[in-house]
Formats: sequence, structure tokens, C-alpha cells
Amino acid sequence: MNLKIVSTIAMLAVSAAFAQDYEAPSEEASTPVAETAPEEEASEPAPAPAVEETKEEAPAAAITESTPEESAATAGSLNVLHGSAYNRVGNEAGASTVRGDMSVPYKMFGRTLAYVEPTDQYGAIALSKGSFTYLLAFDNAAGDVGMLTAGLATKGFGIALDLALAKHWISSEEKDKSGTSKTDASFTESGDIVGLKFAAPLGALDIAANAYWQTFNADVDSESDGTKFNSSKWNLGGAVTLSNSPSAKTIFWSLGADFLRHEDSQEVKAGGKTVETTNPGSYLMATPRFNLAFPLAQKEDARIFAGLNTRLPLVFFDKIENSPTKEEDSYMIIGLYTTPNLLAEMSVSENWIIFGGASFDWEVFSYASEEYKEDGDSDKGSIISMKTGSALANAGARFQYKSLTLEAAIADNLYNNNWAGLIGSFSAMFTF
Repeated sequence: MNLKIVSTIAMLAVSAAFAQDYEAPSEEASTPVAETAPEEEASEPAPAPAVEETKEEAPAAAITESTPEESAATAGSLNVLHGSAYNRVGNEAGASTVRGDMSVPYKMFGRTLAYVEPTDQYGAIALSKGSFTYLLAFDNAAGDVGMLTAGLATKGFGIALDLALAKHWISSEEKDKSGTSKTDASFTESGDIVGLKFAAPLGALDIAANAYWQTFNADVDSESDGTKFNSSKWNLGGAVTLSNSPSAKTIFWSLGADFLRHEDSQEVKAGGKTVETTNPGSYLMATPRFNLAFPLAQKEDARIFAGLNTRLPLVFFDKIENSPTKEEDSYMIIGLYTTPNLLAEMSVSENWIIFGGASFDWEVFSYASEEYKEDGDSDKGSIISMKTGSALANAGARFQYKSLTLEAAIADNLYNNNWAGLIGSFSAMFTF
């Protein structure tokens, strides 16, 4: 039993190192929800981003009919639209990014642009016509499963639908002297996702919410000669975030929560009997979170922000019961994680902005407990952990000439002295 706890804690700690970085759902942030759950097997993608990329949901100026400050960067102007290379550390006070604003759709209102990101295989367009801005994006959900996002933004709200399909239906019939045998089955590949995003301004604040349904490649239904088998493996998740981004000037904050139900079970029906089995990996999770940022130093053409992104994952695993042997097995995990971060940027000319940042993930406190019972005997165990994780640093530049914007950056975990953890990012944006 203690081995199960140790393994789960280890997976949670590893996932914490990439908290708010979606690969999902990653875009770059919460949601996936790094603490949102112990890691799935390699074939299972992280949950579709819960208000995707908290990292990239950077504050933007209040939405108006147009956004002239983003159409051309002038010397000293830092409130411009960026690509994903910017603000990899997830500072709440950073300027807007395309992927971040696509996850809060109303923020795309008034823009007409095309954005491509070869390093992350992502592309998006926004087309403004009258009182509406139409949104379309292409992304990868998992493996070779692509995801389409279509949305609509207005001055008062924004909505977007994510769709990634990988479903197969199989039917076969065999005939011989003894009779006919029929088999019908269906299965799902990893990355099959349906999600919905909604966002709207609320005076000096704004609200963003999303919900999604994700199935994995172990999700199978079959029926053969009167025997039905169903293997369910899916995530049902969502998130809600409230922030002061429309009005923030010196203090920037957002608060919210992510929710996730992970189901892993089987059901067999045969001979008028039904046998249901719940696997130990099934759980329910809630993750309250709060991000805060403020300026350490700033002037017209340069600024430095400090931030703290904090989350409190609460994971409750399903109790496993085996009636014949009177076995019960249950455990839970509670943790407090925070990510101190710094973001610096400078406008060095009318065409160039240089930026960089650093952060590290801190497991302030985590507690896991397990209780196992069998025939009146019980076995209890718990683990308490604290750890300061490795640091991440990145630096990059944004170049703009008329309607073309190019942006690139590199990032590395600081403990990799030989740059073994190097990550590159490059994007091009065309504005109209």
C-alpha cells in the first residue's frame, strides 16, 4: 500500500513541475492541470485545458471596438499582442498572447489576424466583421489526433468550441455449421475531446469558464453472442476563473478552481448478470488556485514584474470494495503548490522588444494517506512531502515591421547545465 502512495506522490510532484502548462486541454498553462491529477499513462494526453493556459491568460486592456495599441509597437509601448514564446513563466501581469486570449474568447474581439506557431503545431485566425469577430484555430490533441477550435467574440462575451475526434466502430459476422456469430464493437483513441469555452467582461473584472469531455484509448464497448463488455476511461472536467485584467494597473490577480472526474471502470453483462469493477485509478479532484503579480520596477519602455501562482489540489480516489473477501482500499492526496516567477521586458526600438523570465515550482506541502482493510484487519499509512523544484528560465525577442510580427525564445531548466532541457519557440503573426 505504501508503495502506491509513494508512486502517486512522485507522479503528482512531477506533474507539478509543469503546472499550468497545457499541452492541453497544453497550450501553455492551468490547465492542465498539472496538479489536477496524477499522471496518466504515456498514451493519455493531459486534460483539455481548463481555462486553458492560465499561463497565457495575461491581462489585457479593456476591450474596445479596436485595439490600436496592438497594431503597431512604438518605442516605449509594451502592451502589445504576443505569441507563445512570451511569458513562459506564467506571470499574471504579462501582456496578452494569442493562445491565452483564444482561451478567453471575448478578448479576441476587434482583431483581424493570422497566427502560426510551427514549434507547437498551432495556427489561428481572427476575422472581425461589424459587431462580431470569428475565430478558428488548429491544434493537436494527442498523437496524430488534431483538434479544431471555432468561436465567436463580441464586445460583451466570447464562446468557442473545441473538437477532436478519434472514434471507431467495428462490426463482424461469422457463419459456420453451428450457426451465426455477430460481434459489434467501438473504441476510442487517446485525444478524443469535446470542449466548450465561455468568457465575458464584468465591469472591472472578467470571468472565463470551460468544460470538456475527454476519452482515452482504453474506452471500449463490445457485444458478442449475448455478452456485453464496456470499459470506460474518461475525464469530465471544467474550470472557472475570475480576474481583474480589464482594470488592473498595479496589482494583477486571478482566482478560480479546476474540477476533474477521472473514471476508469469495466462492466460485463452475461447470462442476466452484471459485474461492475472500479479500478484504483478513478478519482475526483478539485483545485482552487490564485495568481498574483505586481511591478517591481517600471518606466515607459521597460518593466519588471514579480508574481506568485498558487494552487491547492485535493484528490479523492474511489474506495475499492471487494465484498467476498471484505476488502476495502481508499486513499487521498492534499497539496499546496506555488510558483514564484519574474518577468522582465524592454522596448529597445520601434520594432524590437526583448523579454525574459524565470520561475520555479515549490511543493510547499503535500499529504497523502491510505487505509486498507481486510476481514477486520486494517493497515494505514501516510506521507508528508516538501520540495523546491527546479527552476525554468527563458529569454526571447519580438520583432514587428508594419503588419508582420515575428517572435522567438528559448527556455531551459536551470539544473541542466549542458542545456539538455532546451525548449525553443517561434511564431509569426500577420495583423490587418
